[in-house]
Amino acid sequence: MDLNSRHGVTLSIALPFLACSPTGAERPTRAPDVAIVDVNLIPMDSERVLSSQTVLVTRGLISRIGPTASLEVPRGARRIEGGGRYLLPGLVDAHVHLRDTTELLSYLAYGVTSVIHLSGPMGNVPNVLDLRGRVASGSVIGPTIYTTGRILDGDPPINPGVSVPIRTAQDARTTVRDQIEAGVDFVKVYNNLSTAAVGAAVASAHRRGVAVFGHVPRAEGRSLALQAALEAGLDVVAHGEEYFFTFFYDDVERQLDKGEVPKVDEGRIPEAVRLTKAAGVAVTPNLSFVSMTRAQLDDLKSVLDDPEIRFLDPDVLSMWKRRNPTTRSDLDRFGRRETAKYAFLQRLTLALSDAGVPLLLGTDASTPGLFPGKSAHVELRELVKAGLTPYQALAAGTRSAGAFIAGHTHTRPFGTIVPGSRADLLLFRRNPLEDIANIDELDGVLVRGTWFTMAELQRRREKSALTRAM
Repeated sequence: MDLNSRHGVTLSIALPFLACSPTGAERPTRAPDVAIVDVNLIPMDSERVLSSQTVLVTRGLISRIGPTASLEVPRGARRIEGGGRYLLPGLVDAHVHLRDTTELLSYLAYGVTSVIHLSGPMGNVPNVLDLRGRVASGSVIGPTIYTTGRILDGDPPINPGVSVPIRTAQDARTTVRDQIEAGVDFVKVYNNLSTAAVGAAVASAHRRGVAVFGHVPRAEGRSLALQAALEAGLDVVAHGEEYFFTFFYDDVERQLDKGEVPKVDEGRIPEAVRLTKAAGVAVTPNLSFVSMTRAQLDDLKSVLDDPEIRFLDPDVLSMWKRRNPTTRSDLDRFGRRETAKYAFLQRLTLALSDAGVPLLLGTDASTPGLFPGKSAHVELRELVKAGLTPYQALAAGTRSAGAFIAGHTHTRPFGTIVPGSRADLLLFRRNPLEDIANIDELDGVLVRGTWFTMAELQRRREKSALTRAM
């Protein structure tokens, strides 16, 4: 569905209804009314800036938008002076792994107001569904959480601690049914699933109205694995590198065996893009994961010296030190592969974007080197480096991600600044459409209608880090 035609362009209208329906992913909040006055509004429904606008928020939803000179601020509303700064929708990181609740403040501090957790219970988060509910109710401060259950993988699974081993198609159907009945928002499939199990899992999820994220399962061979996953109805390819490991991988291993840096057959990119476009699949390029892998191979110390490290939970930091790419036994071969993969993924990402394939911003935080929150900014820069415009990159983390989530869950629309949308908003000193580096110029975050200055978020993060250190 075209977002411009769905939302229209007449912004200064009253919101006809304000009640959010309770669902597994979103529950009603009673945030105070807010008025953000005199901003340059970037609604992200198209590439445009509306000057001197005021945005009214009522009970966590955008209720009215109009010229500051004529839109009256309701009595009793909290007034936030925009002073000509730039207002954008909050960012979505559509691929995270929540390992500790302290990460939630870090997401907000970088303007990430929604996340999709793609692995079920992990680390110090034994019950993601409970955490999702506590955030939605306001008892825990953080981005809105959407989540899968445990990953559906073959037997043996690649990551036993976070996966369910699936042996048969019936296992897949039963597991998907149980996860959805438990309240998950999405389902995730993984490398070692059989073709029959993938088809059964996707069909079972779709019958219940639930979308499926995943790697491209390749237990039965790589060359046709992408085609099989697309035919099964996979909704989101969770990493751009899944194309590298399947559709483009035939000749890579042979070149690596000869000690070469593999040259991927980029002449096949148009066909991969055509198949993806025809299947209606969204893709998370996840360039930040590949670039950070290369960064750790080149200079692990600089990654671990990042000031953000003090906000990591000690258990997560310990995992980073044990499991970062430099601990591999095949470093020379692995490094050659990663060098080829990064250059290839830049070209593939641009081709997917040019073809109109929906791209979702996703980072794989908090895997080694990918700091919660900060990794979203890394991904935005990487998307621009690959050839996308700042608007296209930001759309992957706002309108496209919001449209996908709202279209596959019962959540309130978000990702654009229009009446009726959830009030997740970011106030910047400079315009990120002019230079993506301006995403670092963040002054404040409104999440589900509750306002936080950057100074307040940073104080909360510092307090949390100090408490852990005691």
